[in-house]
Amino acid sequence: MAKPVVVSKFQLKGREILSSYAAFTLEGEMTAWVERGKEKFWITERNGVAKGTSDGENEAIYIENGKAIANLEKKIAPLLPKKVVIKSPQDIFDAVAAFDLKLIQKAGVNKKDWGGNACLAASTVLFQLLMNAAGYKAWQMKANKKSKTFFFPNIGFNMVCGGEHVPGTKQDIQEMFFFTMKDKSIKAVFETGTKFFKQFEKNLVRDGKPTGTAKERGFVFPVADNYEGLTRIKECANQLGLKPSEYAIGTDNAFSEIQKTEQLRAEGKYDMRFSGQGIKTREELIAFNYSIVEQAPNFVTMEDPGSETDVEAHRMMTGKYGDRIQVVIDDAAVTQMRFIIPYLASTDRSMRAGNSVLIKLNQAGTFTETCLATEIVLGLANPKQVESFLKARGDYQRVMAELEKVGVKSLDEALNNIKKGGFTAFFSHRSTEGSSEFLPVMPLIYGAVSRKIWFKAGAPNGERNLQNYNPLIRAEEEMKARKVKSAVAGFEGLPNEVKLPPLA
Repeated sequence: MAKPVVVSKFQLKGREILSSYAAFTLEGEMTAWVERGKEKFWITERNGVAKGTSDGENEAIYIENGKAIANLEKKIAPLLPKKVVIKSPQDIFDAVAAFDLKLIQKAGVNKKDWGGNACLAASTVLFQLLMNAAGYKAWQMKANKKSKTFFFPNIGFNMVCGGEHVPGTKQDIQEMFFFTMKDKSIKAVFETGTKFFKQFEKNLVRDGKPTGTAKERGFVFPVADNYEGLTRIKECANQLGLKPSEYAIGTDNAFSEIQKTEQLRAEGKYDMRFSGQGIKTREELIAFNYSIVEQAPNFVTMEDPGSETDVEAHRMMTGKYGDRIQVVIDDAAVTQMRFIIPYLASTDRSMRAGNSVLIKLNQAGTFTETCLATEIVLGLANPKQVESFLKARGDYQRVMAELEKVGVKSLDEALNNIKKGGFTAFFSHRSTEGSSEFLPVMPLIYGAVSRKIWFKAGAPNGERNLQNYNPLIRAEEEMKARKVKSAVAGFEGLPNEVKLPPLA
């Protein structure tokens, strides 16, 4: 950039828009004055936030849209910077971080007073506006001289839905995924993904099964047990001529859904009510989880192998099988630094609750907190910034106490241990709404500095899913035009400790 870009005269307003969940959600719209060399112009950006998917008490708390809009315009707008001078991408991250820190300090515990939806709408649209005002692309934001290759994430295509998604199902596991691991470009990944989806649909028609889809556009059909979906994924891959070394399988177990009652939680037990297998102890559940893993040598990732309150189940799964698969924490960590740090900090695998973390903007509630969660997992975090945000949230002492329990003496030691672990960030949908394409900004930012990234935004169909996938295709095209080398993460995108069986 030849001259600094100056952005000023920020204006912020909110509105209700229709969401993809048959309800209204909040959209933030920001306008500002831009001076970029000889160019002077007004810029307007908008971003919607997820509706009906963020309701845990440990994550950013959403409030009623009308109240959120009032807070956005009357309480949050006055906190916007008077002026932002942009000489490099870091100036944008710094400006948004300063704004987000104010939000955290004033919005209440987990943003319950001002609303996580209001905070997220303002935070993301500010970043979006500054980035576009300065003329940057998301994939350029973290790129540096050490960035030899840009890595696109491994894409989890949702193929089979079960659990709460499918009334009458006999599958306790909520989602089953197909990953193509042979493709060298992100467009080729989507070409394979669409072929797979169509072949899977043909097989359902062949067998007289319905071909309807759930919210994430994975197929909804009656299954005989917890294993049929995996068998169908393998069959489909074989029909397309894919070898085990050319694709992978994974699940989102979402096992909070089978530990619903206080009694089950108190006893550490689970009710596999969908499949009819009855009550299982924690140990029996972990054995079941591994029976799923054993279905394929290229089964690589399992999300939420236990419930949101059963950290011990996650530790047990990681301790026993974390060297075989990627164990992804979602419900137990909810993109909150206060959980992620102690869950990953130990050098003893049996004391860790996973080796990968699901990253959701709507759980964190601000752009910067989402970035910090990502950077902690990937070993890229600035310890001083992490500490300042933990203290602003009132979480610092809690984190230090939890670290002591796992034998870690300082925040620096914890972050260094995590860095050495080579863990992964798994970016997830349910983070943007309306016409927004903000979610893919996250993997595009971090693909310049890490190969350890994964991404799921449903099956390769449905408008909302395509809004999350198409920006990756455009970014690849932009990189080719500028002769930027790119690749797809592939099996090397797994956590360092994961060693798969030999794949044919």
